[in-house]
Amino acid sequence: MARLASETKMGFYATSTKTIAKIIEKTIEFKENTFALDCCCGEGEVIEMFKEQFGCFNFGVELNDDRAKLAEARSINKVLNADAINGVRKSNRWVGFNFLNPPYDYAADGERLEHKFIERWGATTIEGGVLMLVINPSSVKTEIAKKLILQGYAPYFSVYDPENEDYKRFGQYFIVMKRVRENYRHNLDQFWSVFSNPVSLEDLSLEEPIRPKAGVPPQIFKEINVPYWKLQEMLSKSSLKKTFFDELRKGTLDGGSIEIPNEGQAAILIAAGKLNKKLLLGNGEEVILKGTVKKEKVVRTSMNDDGEIDSAKRTDVYSTVVYGLNTTRGCFIKYT
Repeated sequence: MARLASETKMGFYATSTKTIAKIIEKTIEFKENTFALDCCCGEGEVIEMFKEQFGCFNFGVELNDDRAKLAEARSINKVLNADAINGVRKSNRWVGFNFLNPPYDYAADGERLEHKFIERWGATTIEGGVLMLVINPSSVKTEIAKKLILQGYAPYFSVYDPENEDYKRFGQYFIVMKRVRENYRHNLDQFWSVFSNPVSLEDLSLEEPIRPKAGVPPQIFKEINVPYWKLQEMLSKSSLKKTFFDELRKGTLDGGSIEIPNEGQAAILIAAGKLNKKLLLGNGEEVILKGTVKKEKVVRTSMNDDGEIDSAKRTDVYSTVVYGLNTTRGCFIKYT
């Protein structure tokens, strides 16, 4: 099946959680605290199910902001809102159960997207872990089989759910594989035989359940560019709100208009929250500047020729602390 435009939104096509649960219950026995991943998680229904129903630690990636926000509200350990191909920093070889439901389309460079997803995310499965790939007849080609073989996978079975509407309409099915070793190379003919000949879930029978390795916590799993809505959420929960955000709301500027601010005036404007624009640094990173301004009274004196104080003047002195919020790396920098 080709994914029709009427059936997709931004490359996302949801798969039945009921069917996935049926396959797992019949064929897979998870170890305690297995690490599960869905790199195309949409609104998070499938990856949440791995935690709620099977006790997994669960991780997801979603490109669309609105769907990522919905997934973030679910029972999911960590959701990234990013382009899964180019927008994520990640470790390899940590996932115990890798659920992969890639988009079926062509990338801008002409390569199939499902090929790119397999190359990028197939590597996250730990040796001894399991990959469940959602597949359709239009993508069942030897190129995909070869890519999976080159990552050290061996097939357990291919299966379809005759009660699944996606199978009835499009022929969708699932192939379940074990990542044996990175340097393991399964026989192509044997792989292709399992890959291209799915059996009905009703007829599928295993002598004993598959027990994937549980996996380990990822050393790296983060967006390259932290989404703005996540930064806003982090700031709203941060103690920084009490240290300077309340002061920003009180900030006022007295006096006449300023045509072109000098350096001191610009610093006051930035620190008072009057300037709130993203700045692009020389290294390509984006920074938002915010801070606080405090006005203090200082007495300045002058002396006569005899060394005696002959005048005193009270003047206003502004002290500023500016915080740079690096939206590229998701961290704060304090400027004083």
